[in-house]
Amino acid sequence: MTRLALTAVVLVASACASVPRDAGMRDIKQGVSDRTGQTVEWKAAPSAADDPRIRELLQGELTADKAVAVAMSNNPRLQATLAELGVARADLLQASVVRNPLFEAEIRFPSDPFRPYELRLAQTLVDLIQLPRRRALGRAAFDAATLRVTSEVVRFAADVRAQHSDLVAASQRVALSRLNLEAARASAELAQRQHDAQNITDLDLENEQAEYEQAKLDVAREEQALLIAREALLRAMGLRDASIDWRLPQSFPPLPPSEQDQQQLEQLAASRRLDVEIARREVDIARQQVPLARLAAFGDITVDAHLQRDASGSNTFGPGIEVPIPIFNTGAPARSRAEAEYLRASHTLNALLAESSSQLRAARATVAEARARVEYYRDVIVPRRQRIVELTKLEHNAMLVGVFQLLQAKQSEAKAQRDFIDAQRDYSSARNYLDRALNGVASETAFMRATDQSSGKRTSTTSPEGGH
Repeated sequence: MTRLALTAVVLVASACASVPRDAGMRDIKQGVSDRTGQTVEWKAAPSAADDPRIRELLQGELTADKAVAVAMSNNPRLQATLAELGVARADLLQASVVRNPLFEAEIRFPSDPFRPYELRLAQTLVDLIQLPRRRALGRAAFDAATLRVTSEVVRFAADVRAQHSDLVAASQRVALSRLNLEAARASAELAQRQHDAQNITDLDLENEQAEYEQAKLDVAREEQALLIAREALLRAMGLRDASIDWRLPQSFPPLPPSEQDQQQLEQLAASRRLDVEIARREVDIARQQVPLARLAAFGDITVDAHLQRDASGSNTFGPGIEVPIPIFNTGAPARSRAEAEYLRASHTLNALLAESSSQLRAARATVAEARARVEYYRDVIVPRRQRIVELTKLEHNAMLVGVFQLLQAKQSEAKAQRDFIDAQRDYSSARNYLDRALNGVASETAFMRATDQSSGKRTSTTSPEGGH
């Protein structure tokens, strides 16, 4: 009993010493920094006000990197996710200790000539035997929890970037819609004057006025989309004061000089995919649970030491043991469950490894298509529309075409600019999905978002008439 007690004390002390005091926050900071270039901070207590440092970050142009930095340090839901580290640390501590010993005392009556009693100190033996395995299992579960939190933080950063991209696109679309409204208003007013002078028919006047009314609706719809996109980014950045003034970029950043090939993407994914690493930890956890489950039927083996005095006054002392007889519960259910969990975890890991390359190929193809579309609008469509406007001006000055043709040319140029904005937003979304796939935080929703935009479908933050 003395040796068992000393062994338990040594094991428990060494286990507690191995539990990180920062609950794994240092590893999460490193993982997030490697994948996003951002720093995440765990606050000890919630705050009811915006962080004073946030106003400094919001000075100047609010780029996607700045928006992510603000969200990383200020979003309360992200802090709630990080707080799960404390729970994981507590679980690790629990896995590193054994159950407390039981002390039992009995006094018997009558007492003639001495009062009989019995003292008993008992300890579960299996807990002591399995402590190293339970401790290793707890550590594996803690590491998996750390990776899951890292995955959530990286996914959160990708979401903020997507919301920032949506807001930039919505802002530019509003500006173009307002320009289109001014052109439609000028065209309608001119049509009214010409109609009053009986130079155009009633049908021509109605067409111009209908275009003007539609332009009003388009502006209202785009402004509503801008409001929704702004509020989404405000929530992501955790800003309570909606009156804080911040300025968006006037345009999307230029395209990178080149894109990575499939081999480079595979190499990056091999070292960065969090879902694969989590799946490997889950396999490790399930594998370590199998030998523990095999002793499920003997989980209550107890050793004890007792001291007894009978009524005659003589004392007896000795050890004892309690062993359950596995008649009804042979431990088969626990063993079967542990083996099934291990098989499921193994198949999940195998599926992720098989799907990784396909996911990267799909993401890379989506990026390539979106990039080609941006370059085509930038180098062909928009310059041609601008050239058409200039040529129409020359012919209008020479009185070869009317003002309506000039206004129509300007409206076509505005539509090309709007489609160019959508193309840039789609490229940003495709790149975002590629980064998610590289980091192992991609989802079907993100993939559908990227492919839907690439195919011309609009999301809720843009006009449904902005298709290509």
